[in-house]
Amino acid sequence: MTLINETFTRILSALILLPVYLFCIFSEYFFNIPLLLITLVISLSALYEFYQIASLKEKTKPFIVIGTISAVAISVFFYLHSFANVYAFGKLFSTFDARFILAVAFLTVLLIAIVQVFSRPLEGAIGSVSTTVFGIVFIAMSFSYMILMKALPDGVFYIFALHAVVMLNDSAAYFGGVLLGRHKANIPASPNKSIEGYFSGILVSIIAMIVLNEVYITFWDKKLFSIVEAGFVGLFLAVAGNIGDLIESAVKRDGGVKDSGRIIPGHGGMWDVFDALIISLPLFYFYLKIKGV
Repeated sequence: MTLINETFTRILSALILLPVYLFCIFSEYFFNIPLLLITLVISLSALYEFYQIASLKEKTKPFIVIGTISAVAISVFFYLHSFANVYAFGKLFSTFDARFILAVAFLTVLLIAIVQVFSRPLEGAIGSVSTTVFGIVFIAMSFSYMILMKALPDGVFYIFALHAVVMLNDSAAYFGGVLLGRHKANIPASPNKSIEGYFSGILVSIIAMIVLNEVYITFWDKKLFSIVEAGFVGLFLAVAGNIGDLIESAVKRDGGVKDSGRIIPGHGGMWDVFDALIISLPLFYFYLKIKGV
């Protein structure tokens, strides 16, 4: 009965929250402000969950306020860089580029170091400073690449493809592991997952990207990739998503927790839900920019 109730809760949460998430990501109302807001909600929630896990380690105390402010600034700068020239405020913020992000990163590290030196015990300083910066860059900044990807030509098509492949990879890996799993992958961060599960997820991801690419061509006349490239991208995103999941699992195992949080009923924390995207989003964006999109 517990399993049935948990499954029902997961499905109900998805039915309620998924339409809101999709609206914020894909709509272009209100100067794309919903995109910025949902990015902030997810990235800051996941960041806070990471800081709470890190705080469980003795003498490690992340600078939560400074980290949160820095994460907000980075997302806002990404938004201004992406959409300032699209809307009426382009003349005010047309020069916003990567140098502002680097400035935020440097000033954040400097401020953390100053606070640490003058107001905190030196014991545990390395862990406190390092976890603060890691959370900002690895979690908050990474998910903010959703904003940059939305601003690309055909950005919504790439974003949908990314989500579809990552979600199908996760589902196929789970069911492949349950039905076919015989050989443990022996990865310390996630020792119960099987080789068959991983390969099931990767195979489905490759097929899904090829099929979705053909659907785009047939119904929207959008050829994002060749068939071979679509297969490669499916493989690339599946591997990236698995790495994101393993990194979060390693952090949770080190912190001695099962879930990163409880914000989403039936699913756990925000980081639990978006761990694969936190890695695959920036990597996919870098790939598209190198490709010349």
